[in-house]
Amino acid sequence: MMPNDQLNASRRHFLAISASTTLLGLMPEFSYASVIRTMQGQVWVNSVLATLNTLIKPGDIVKTGANSQVIFVIGDDVYKLGARSILRLRYNPGFSIVNAMRLISGSLLGVFGKRHGNRVIETQTATIGIRGTGLFLETNPNNTYFCTCYGDTEIISHDSNRQIKPVNAAYHKAYSISRHDAHNTAIASDIMKAHTDDELYYLESLVGRQPSAGFKSKSN
Repeated sequence: MMPNDQLNASRRHFLAISASTTLLGLMPEFSYASVIRTMQGQVWVNSVLATLNTLIKPGDIVKTGANSQVIFVIGDDVYKLGARSILRLRYNPGFSIVNAMRLISGSLLGVFGKRHGNRVIETQTATIGIRGTGLFLETNPNNTYFCTCYGDTEIISHDSNRQIKPVNAAYHKAYSISRHDAHNTAIASDIMKAHTDDELYYLESLVGRQPSAGFKSKSN
């Protein structure tokens, strides 16, 4: 039996979570909102300094400080946001899943389930369409490094020429997307960097999955 003070504290914590999910219009087990799984350094959610009990949900803005990172899960999707990063999570009214996001700065390693359909990630230089995919992005105002670790993606450039490049990868296809001006964006092949296979296996494990069947890690 739990002591009364511990039992009351547990009940208060459960009621607080239940109230939050009710206000958000989420399922009782809050499938589409999640507490942070791991965190180091400073992390803000909607400009409020986060703790390990902070809920992250569709519509939020997540920001990390220097030498900081955070891993969180929403629905079937797992996000690892690197240092000095800002990620805006978006959703359509009437839906409680993230179907679009904007990586304003920094880096994102993510694994995305297929159950809820396609997602898009907008960066400074391109929009990435994703479907059941593992991917890594790192962005600044004039360049985006993008790796399709496995799965299907589509790169759509932010220029007047609107280049569209479909990508299918079994094992890491990387590109550098550089904007020279409003009319010209270069999409060039690049090498895998700044993320690892072990990280992808770990993120997938948080939602009971593994990378796609064709993914063959060189470290395994």
